[in-house]
Amino acid sequence: MSVHLGRFTFFFRCLCILCVGVMQAPVINASEYSISVDRRLMDRDWSFLPKVPPSYQSSDDFSVVIDADFNNFALELGRSSLDLELLRSTEPKDVSLSAIKDSVSFSYKLSDEQKITLAISQQEADEQRFECYGFAGITVGSCDASDIKINSSDAKYNDLEGDLVSIKAKTGTKGVTFHQDSNSIWTDYWSVGLLSTTHDYRWLSPVEDINSPFILGLMFEGITLGEAINDALRIFPQRDRWRLNQVNFGAGKRYPIYKNIEFFSHADLVYFHYSNYQSVSTIPKYNIKVRAGLSVDFRPLMIEIYGNYYHHNLIGFEPIAFNQRTEHHFKRAYGNVGLKVKFIF
Repeated sequence: MSVHLGRFTFFFRCLCILCVGVMQAPVINASEYSISVDRRLMDRDWSFLPKVPPSYQSSDDFSVVIDADFNNFALELGRSSLDLELLRSTEPKDVSLSAIKDSVSFSYKLSDEQKITLAISQQEADEQRFECYGFAGITVGSCDASDIKINSSDAKYNDLEGDLVSIKAKTGTKGVTFHQDSNSIWTDYWSVGLLSTTHDYRWLSPVEDINSPFILGLMFEGITLGEAINDALRIFPQRDRWRLNQVNFGAGKRYPIYKNIEFFSHADLVYFHYSNYQSVSTIPKYNIKVRAGLSVDFRPLMIEIYGNYYHHNLIGFEPIAFNQRTEHHFKRAYGNVGLKVKFIF
């Protein structure tokens, strides 16, 4: 209940900011309003997309953005949902991720060709609950496949309601971006931005409180249960807050094809600096995203069909997806296809 209330509170505050701007429109000469609906899909069976890790089954990313553009500044309010279906052969077999991101940005026009944008966003995942968990082939928990069943009378685990593991996650991002229209042979615009994202993970499990030498010393295929648990907990999301700082470089170009049809492309190069993050393997120091597609202008309606390529998965673009449990997936490419509809009024 508190998770959804927190999301609503942030979204409501952002909506109030936009509404104030809209109500002031006659005074400050608003020039344009728009609403955009964007959906991006991935399926592991689509051979035209980069090959994904074995656990990745599908992804559905849906967003809505409301924009108010005034003479000298603009306000933008957005909400997006990410649903990533993840299935494994070991417990927990279903580790799917669902998250909501709310964002608001304010842009000030320095000139007809330049603007600076301040943006904040919050992303929060639905709580993940697992009945069982595999520790080096040893399944512990209350499911039918468990090798060892455990429970705890400690009151701090009452919220688990019989489950073995609970994981909660949220992130907060703040950033500033400078945008320059260029109208050159190579680009129509370019941008540079600085972003900082705080990651906050909370997990709970009674396995970390097992202190019986007999239980911890149980041998399974040459490894003790204690060793298996320690190895698994080492790659759980760290409880101490950490920060991902990034520098973003972006550029884009549109090419007329026929009447109101254009081919467009956009590229982002992102460099990372990790603050207080305890990695368990080699992690990316950069990411590249390339978007290309076709747009049709039927004003007041505009439609875009496009594809996205991410060189190091979604790091730098979907903060909630990256932590110690998932970092080994971010050495691989990722891709999706999307459809965007924008109505201008």
